[in-house]
Amino acid sequence: MIGAALLPRQFRLDLPLRRDASGRFLPWIIALMVYLAAVGGIALIWLGDTLNQWDESLTSKLTLQIPADTSAARIDMVLGALRQTKGVVWAYLLAPEETAKLLEPWLGSSVSIATLPLPRLVDVRVDPHVAIDYATLRQQLDTIVQGAQLDNNGTWLAGVREFALRVEGVITAGVLAVTALIVTIVVFTARIGLAIHRTIIELLHLLGAQDSYIARQFQVHALGLGLRGGVIGGTAAFATVVVLGPAAHMFALPVPIAAYGIFDWRLWLLLIVTGLAAGGVAMLTARITVLRQLARMP
Repeated sequence: MIGAALLPRQFRLDLPLRRDASGRFLPWIIALMVYLAAVGGIALIWLGDTLNQWDESLTSKLTLQIPADTSAARIDMVLGALRQTKGVVWAYLLAPEETAKLLEPWLGSSVSIATLPLPRLVDVRVDPHVAIDYATLRQQLDTIVQGAQLDNNGTWLAGVREFALRVEGVITAGVLAVTALIVTIVVFTARIGLAIHRTIIELLHLLGAQDSYIARQFQVHALGLGLRGGVIGGTAAFATVVVLGPAAHMFALPVPIAAYGIFDWRLWLLLIVTGLAAGGVAMLTARITVLRQLARMP
């Protein structure tokens, strides 16, 4: 009672809304919704980081495979053609030992590369800001060495981006669905509260209380429940990221906690915004619902 008396007038509750059983489980329901929304936001950050990392590492790299039986003279001609192509920064022929090191995770160290007809690999770096006619380049390389294969990561990355956009669309739709569920639950809770306290509300009307005053009671109550649920859900989402951090480090995934740990400002901003948004949505929904219901009361 003393704490309530010390609160500013606009945040005091003259109606006994805190005793309602209808709002007892609302913070936990909102917490679950906030947790799902926060995890979805973290997934969007992860997707964005992954795409940016792949763009930086793959759009400027090409791999040329030359048949194993190609002569040294032909290989030199291929390297010369690549280096003279506009947009190609450099072309480097990997030594057999380097190729063996790349294949070691799959073949093991006991297999002798010399006994395998492996193609020679050329690491090609290009300027991503310069347009290269890959069709003409492939045709030119094929005339020098028949069977040479130039792998361009651009086509593969375009497919990955399209898939990532679809995933982002699904996550965004999920966040919107979570918001709609919070609105629905708050509307239901506010209507139950109005029904429970209908007698008191009618008495307040007789005493001259305005609808805005009664609505403020419900919106302050909903704000407190929403913020409480936001804190619980945000804390659970943060704990989830912290637990998954070691796994992200192990697999070198660009998850915020893996890149910057708990000091990643995007992670904190997401959790804070999600928690505040839960309280704001609950407050605004309660106010609109109560005002509409009061307008229908005789």
